[in-house]
Amino acid sequence: MAVDVYSTDTIESVNRNQWNNVVEQAELGQVYHRYEWLRAMEDGTDYEPRHLVASKSGNPVGVFPIFLREGDTLPVQHLYPPKPGSAGPIATTDTEEVMESFLSAVPEIGDRTVVSNKVHTTKSKFSRYNELFRENGYESKFDYCDFLLDITDDWETIKEEMHSSRRRAIRSGHEQDFEVVDEDITEESMSAFFDKLSSVMDRVDGDEYTRDFFLELTEMADRLKLLTLRVDGGERGTILLTLDEGQSTLNYELSGITEADFEYHPSELLHEYAIKWGQENGYETYNFGGTTGDFRDGVFRFKEKFGAKPVPALCWERGCSPVVWPMYKFARGMYQRYADSKST
Repeated sequence: MAVDVYSTDTIESVNRNQWNNVVEQAELGQVYHRYEWLRAMEDGTDYEPRHLVASKSGNPVGVFPIFLREGDTLPVQHLYPPKPGSAGPIATTDTEEVMESFLSAVPEIGDRTVVSNKVHTTKSKFSRYNELFRENGYESKFDYCDFLLDITDDWETIKEEMHSSRRRAIRSGHEQDFEVVDEDITEESMSAFFDKLSSVMDRVDGDEYTRDFFLELTEMADRLKLLTLRVDGGERGTILLTLDEGQSTLNYELSGITEADFEYHPSELLHEYAIKWGQENGYETYNFGGTTGDFRDGVFRFKEKFGAKPVPALCWERGCSPVVWPMYKFARGMYQRYADSKST
């Protein structure tokens, strides 16, 4: 029976239970594939959905989350995975046929301003599709890496493998009167987190998020964890995590920790609590999140000191316009060389 593929400009056109059933049944389904995460992206960002759905006899057997996004420095658009998070195409059955159908359909879901499609994944198991991507005109890229920590060992072993500065920070943190509060995921708590995050993003010139994005995430409260450090009764930082039960991974997503609270060691204490919680609840991996593959970068060094190992995030890219794509690649390369020369 043939696989039918169609594009939708809103996740809400697909039955929620059917979509999430694909995510739960597919071997590579992740929390970022879930209906609720994608709806939060739709309602809380200016990215335009162009999701692909594969079906047989009217029942979804594969999904490919895609968003239309503006280019970085040039007036063009790209078909990208959700951000934050990353999600490649997944299937529950007839994998090769579903994947081929998805990759063939990609160039048809954008207009003339769309120059490329990029697929980011956080699971190394997606490497099984490398040849299939290549055969369909995709080139592999290395954009960033995730920092993964195996938490199947006991806590003392994990702590012993951390950098001495992390162990000292944890010891110092335990010398103060503190508690970590596992917050209820409500519109009030997520709105408060957005306020904290916004002040941090202003400081580090990070990505912009909207309050609506976090309010929408309350629909998947059972797959989120919001941890706040309190010292002497005052709040000293909050982190947001996603719970990816299917991949047995606890993902650190975002931080609402201001520079003024660094002296209380909030990062170390909150990550310690999260790791121990993950161990107690059967998770195997703690993902500290991504950064550039540059050991000189401060974020790279910070995460590495927790004992986490940098693992390249798999990425593939293809052009959607045979005319514009070569010119865009050339202009992008020139701009990158210029930026590199300015930074040295």
